[in-house]
Amino acid sequence: MIEIRNLKVHSLELDYLDLTWELEPTTEDVWDYTFAVERSESPLGPWDPISASFTDSYSFRDIELNQQHRYRTFYYRIKVTHVPTSNAAYSSSAHLGAEPDLIALEVRRNEMILFKEHIGRLCWIFPRRTFGQRCPNCYDPVSGHQVREKCLTCYDTTFVRGFLDPIEMWVQFDPTPRHHENMQLAKTQQENSTARALDFPPLKPGDIIVEVENKRWRVERVTPTERLRTPLHQELVLHAIEKGDIEYKLPIRLEDLAGFQASPSREFTNPQDLEGAKQADYLAAAIAVYGYKGRHQ
Repeated sequence: MIEIRNLKVHSLELDYLDLTWELEPTTEDVWDYTFAVERSESPLGPWDPISASFTDSYSFRDIELNQQHRYRTFYYRIKVTHVPTSNAAYSSSAHLGAEPDLIALEVRRNEMILFKEHIGRLCWIFPRRTFGQRCPNCYDPVSGHQVREKCLTCYDTTFVRGFLDPIEMWVQFDPTPRHHENMQLAKTQQENSTARALDFPPLKPGDIIVEVENKRWRVERVTPTERLRTPLHQELVLHAIEKGDIEYKLPIRLEDLAGFQASPSREFTNPQDLEGAKQADYLAAAIAVYGYKGRHQ
């Protein structure tokens, strides 16, 4: 199977994005393979095919997209199909953005270690859909507005299915202040907080963060830390979703909870205890094999 390398997305226009890629050197006949371009609003899919199959071509121009949304990012990958066997493989994804230099890559690596081993909590991110099929139940095409709330078809986003597939992400949450908000008819309990996260996946306002204790947050603002326009990590402003809101209906699969460790496991073990336990095991094994006196004579 041939492999795709150097998939890049670039453009200086709002009407299209250009994709280019190369093949790893191979002795196989490239005419036995076809290519197809797939696109998604999430780095992990789901993916939609946007081209017919083609052969021996290594560029593509996507003209059927809307780049007017400030926070929308399009991701692309190439599907490679071996025609005689119908076997398929996929390239890694790519998007329009600055390429990280060596310093940026090292900072990202250190941040990943810090979040995974010490300060982060593993959560689920639901990226909000910003394009696609409009909801037939709550979206009015004449006025362009949502006409009903708590819709299970679009989760009040006006786009069918509302959110893309959940992605696991390490997040560090700050302590949350709690206060009452005096409304016209009653008091409401408001919670707003701040947090920080790794650079992947890139977040935008409207995305949902779900903690393992089923506390759900809506991303209100995202401020990335960058080096040469390459994101290193993200500073977040969050709003706690009311428990009666439709976002609490977003499903988490039971298989995703199996063996799920939200906090770094390193922080729940004492290395000294582990070392003492090992020494005790060694001593017990020595006594069983040699006898206590004979081992120390």
